Amino acid sequence: MDRIILSLAVAAAAYFGPWIIDSSGQILNAGVTATGVAGIDFVEATKNCFLEGTFSISGQCAPTNGFLGKLIAATIVLAGVSTALSFVGLLPLIGRLTSIVTIIAGLAAVLTFGWFAKELLTTEEAAFSDFQWGAYATCILGLMTIFSGLSGLSGRND
Repeated sequence: MDRIILSLAVAAAAYFGPWIIDSSGQILNAGVTATGVAGIDFVEATKNCFLEGTFSISGQCAPTNGFLGKLIAATIVLAGVSTALSFVGLLPLIGRLTSIVTIIAGLAAVLTFGWFAKELLTTEEAAFSDFQWGAYATCILGLMTIFSGLSGLSGRND
């Protein structure tokens, strides 16, 4: 059950949580100042394309801010897939397979935070204080999801 809740929490934190304050308007190369940039701001175009039935992450459906936006989109999608498979994973035979997907979703969350931190801290206009709780929550919940997936691999939760 913890794999379901943690995966869902990772997706929610990555999607709804604010990642950065871009008060200079130069950190994310948006050219406009924003008080807080949430995950939804990165993946809004991709989400709209999926809802319209266009399953693409390129062209007008691409997440904003290049690779960083794609990492945030991958984190949200993998956490959602992990949540869905974890419901099916309540069956004993499939449980360990969903643990692997849960670990991958957690790794995506931690990788996204790491890439985001690297990109942010190499920008002259950015400071460590520009990070917001959404980035931290995604990373911490990602770590917890990894540990939850690892405990599911041991078979003690079957």
